[in-house]
Amino acid sequence: MKSLKKLASLPLYQSIAGEIRSRISAGEYRPGEKIPSVRKMAEEFGCSKLTVQKAYEKLKKDGFLENIVGSGSFVRFPEHMGDSGDIFDFKTDYISESFFPHETAGAIFSEMFDREKAGVFSQPPVKGDPELLRILSEYYQIPTQRMFIISGAQQGLDLTAKVFSTRISESILFEDPTYPGAISLFKARHFVPLEPDGPDLRVLEQKLSGQIRLFYTMPSVHNPAGISCCPEKKQAIARMARNCPLYIIEDDYLSDFMAHPVPRFADICPERTIYVKSLSQTTVSGLRLGFMTVPEDLYDRFLYAKYTSDIASAGLMQKFARIFIQSGEYRNYIQQTAERIRERKQRILHLIRACPALNAYPGQSGCNIWVRSEKDMTLPHVPWRRGEEFSFSPEFRKYFRISFMNMDDSAFENALTYLGELFARTMA
Repeated sequence: MKSLKKLASLPLYQSIAGEIRSRISAGEYRPGEKIPSVRKMAEEFGCSKLTVQKAYEKLKKDGFLENIVGSGSFVRFPEHMGDSGDIFDFKTDYISESFFPHETAGAIFSEMFDREKAGVFSQPPVKGDPELLRILSEYYQIPTQRMFIISGAQQGLDLTAKVFSTRISESILFEDPTYPGAISLFKARHFVPLEPDGPDLRVLEQKLSGQIRLFYTMPSVHNPAGISCCPEKKQAIARMARNCPLYIIEDDYLSDFMAHPVPRFADICPERTIYVKSLSQTTVSGLRLGFMTVPEDLYDRFLYAKYTSDIASAGLMQKFARIFIQSGEYRNYIQQTAERIRERKQRILHLIRACPALNAYPGQSGCNIWVRSEKDMTLPHVPWRRGEEFSFSPEFRKYFRISFMNMDDSAFENALTYLGELFARTMA
């Protein structure tokens, strides 16, 4: 029988609810997992089933549990939103619009309206503006045959969830840690540990049972870890994908900012790869454009899923992106932004290295820094993303992700001073 003496001042059902919350927090009950029945809990705590039922109702009201009719009570998956609203924002991982060449963009839009008049508002085909697809194909070295335009990486994942809707949470495997939006969307349950050079292949192979059909990975500039999967591991994973068989969902997060890009799964095994690329992550969040390529046997299903979702992505922005990339301005912008990323990253790493209790995950690229703390960082409010947002594993509560490109130069200078002071206070 479980003792609840330390919570004896509370009504019994609240004490039981508090104990269950503690188990959820400790990872004993993981999101998506069914918790013990009311009868078993009543036996454990030596109380009536009505008392336990009241505790469960409180936990459902507070957002910790959800009920599935006929199946029981399950730990609810957390919802993660990307917007921060903080003055010193080290949470949001989009690039500040202050860096985007707005004068160039204005000239492009002006030229478009002068040339096409009201035609700029014409609706493109479901798969996207043919000329934009051709230009993206040349720029990213991806064949156009199985490519279509999407409104960003999240829509690409939404479409994948639609195409593989049947028991998808049981059939998809994730890296640990991973992107919170994918965790919430797919109701993630199966994970493989991430090593400094990519997923743990031994565990990955063990996990590839008959029910696993999909593997979600961010092999080029991982979010949040910032690492990239080595070519040898990619080849090994590609072999597993062909043998299982398995579809790889390759979320190309920020490979544009890698010093030395490496072959993608889309290059190594295109017949098993669902490739997702967001242009909103590399430019500005308001652009809301990206593209996907999928295996030939899935193409019609994905295109139908897109048609039933939004018919077509914004034609005006597709025309703008077409000219922006073709003119060479996109490449120039990427190069300039990469230099800003390097400069800002070095300044933040300098602050981290000055704190013996902090360690930055090695070999990181992109606009984030994944940090491990040897001291307790459970502050009531922090300007970064906590590690538990990216993983259900308790070990990652010692980690946090700092994003540093969402502020203009003036805001960044003030935020950097604040960050240094915060580290000095909490790490002393």
